[in-house]
Amino acid sequence: MKVLITGGSGFLGTELVAQAAAAGRETAATCHSRRGGVPGVAWYQLDLRHPGDIDAVLAEADPGTVINATSGQSDWAVTAEGSVRVAMAAAHRGCRLIHVSSDAVFSGSRVHYDETSLPDPVTPYGAAKAAAETAVRLLAPAAAVVRTSLILGHGRSVHERSEPRCNANTALP
Repeated sequence: MKVLITGGSGFLGTELVAQAAAAGRETAATCHSRRGGVPGVAWYQLDLRHPGDIDAVLAEADPGTVINATSGQSDWAVTAEGSVRVAMAAAHRGCRLIHVSSDAVFSGSRVHYDETSLPDPVTPYGAAKAAAETAVRLLAPAAAVVRTSLILGHGRSVHERSEPRCNANTALP
């Protein structure tokens, strides 16, 4: 079954594309401006701000599963509205949807959060992700909504450079 990873050239998307291809999955991915470099992956240019584009990509790629790993940062049209479009298109085509969200949907005022905790974002990005989660749950009730925290990787992301303990050459305690 083919998997389509929206946001495939982003920080998380790049890793998801590489892992899916390495696992032998037939893989397709979307990018806004630059394609990734994983061999054997079908790439589609996609701007989630354009309503009909996701339908056209899903029709051409014909995936069984869609992983929405897009992140428009604080761009509501991409992060919130774009995720709504992905959920609608995936539901319309009968695709399994995995929606990647963020712990930024929470303010951090509580010590512990779980799946039943209601979002209380304090940033525009967190608000957009919270809105996207709400829409995904309504439009695709069987979708998996995955809330990530700080994602660490190769040591070259802005997030890792801002965390002194997250240098790729430094062992964590």
